[in-house]
Parts: sequence; C-alpha cells; structure tokens
Amino acid sequence: MKAPADNWYKERMASGRSPLKTLLRVTRALTDDDASRSAGQESGRLGTLARRAADTVRHDPRVHEGVAGVREGWRERVTSLRTAAQDRADAHLERLVTESAARRGEGASGEVAALLEARRTEREARQAARLAREALLAHARSVPERRVLTLLADHTPWAGGERSGPLKYTTLLDTLAPGGRAEDEMKIHRALWTLAEERVLAVSPHGEITASREVQTSSGSGGRGGQDALRAI
Repeated sequence: MKAPADNWYKERMASGRSPLKTLLRVTRALTDDDASRSAGQESGRLGTLARRAADTVRHDPRVHEGVAGVREGWRERVTSLRTAAQDRADAHLERLVTESAARRGEGASGEVAALLEARRTEREARQAARLAREALLAHARSVPERRVLTLLADHTPWAGGERSGPLKYTTLLDTLAPGGRAEDEMKIHRALWTLAEERVLAVSPHGEITASREVQTSSGSGGRGGQDALRAI
C-alpha cells in the first residue's frame, strides 16, 4: 500500500503545479503582506511625528514672533514703495505742466501755480515723514523692538502715523501681546525698557509713549531717564 504522501506528490505533479513553486508563492505572499503591514506602521509613525512637529511649530511663540516681524517688515516695505511711486508721479505731473506752459511761452496761471506748490509741499512732507519713520525703525535691534517702534510710528504724526491719539502702554500690550501671556508681555516690556534707556522713546507718568526726534545711538548716557520713565508705568 502506497503512502498518502506519495499519492499527494503524484497528484500535485499530475496537476502541473510544482510543490516548490507553490511554496515560493506562499512565501512571497506572506513576505508582501509583512512588508505592507510594516510600511503602513511606518507611515503611521511618520504621520504622528509630522503632526507633533506641526503642533510644536504652531504653538512656538518664537515662530509667531518671527512671522509677525516679517509681516510688519513687508508692510513697511510696501508702504515705502507706494509712497515713493506716488511722489514720482506727482513730480512728473508737475514737470509736464510746467514744460507745457513754457512751450506756449507763458507761465502757469496763478491757480495752477498755487496747486503745483501745494502738491510740492505735500510731497516734501510725505518724504520727510517717510525718512523720519525709517530713521525711527532703524533703531530696532530685535523683532520685539521693531514691533514696538512700528506701532509707535503709527501713532506719531511727524513719522507718517495716521492713528489718532497718543500710544498708551496698555494699548501697546493689548496689541502686541493680546493673549496676555507673561512671557509675551515681558518681551514687549523689555523692548520698551531698552528703547527708553536709549532715549529712542519716552513714557510719561500717565503711560503715554512718545517717540524722540533726536535719537541717541548710544544708550550709555541716557539710561537713568529711561528707567525713571518706565518705573512710572
């Protein structure tokens, strides 16, 4: 009587399927399944790490501070370019009107001359304000200091500021540290302290912040005045 194993082997051979090929197919299928499972697990781990990294960046105050600094820098640049373009257009228009009158052999009428003079005065005032604003912002040596000076310039008419009323210390904190986090408020307070020591700005006993027209580049001689002003807050 033949063994069952021999019968199984003959049946497999008769069907044209080699036991070795069948074993290879099974092994390959198991290997592919393990590889797919490992790839899925690795993908899941990478996704978790990516989400954790994104959450870290999203809640990192240094990232928000840097973004705010870049945004304000771009805003200043765009404003400066827009003002310069407007000044060039005005100057070109004035030149065309003057040259047209000269070609006709006559000077500009009194009304036109007065209008040109008014536009020229406005243009010079804008240029002076833009230069004053740039000079004020140039004293910032960190992102918090630049944010403080940018907001202060917005409240300073001679620096092109169009916001009404003086800048209050409470307004400064509400605007630049709206979350009320002690760390964020300390950065703004430290920036304000440094700028006051260098006489870039001053803080009144009532908490009003004003920019100084004559800024000292050295903080060595003006430290006491800035500290006294800030103690009054």
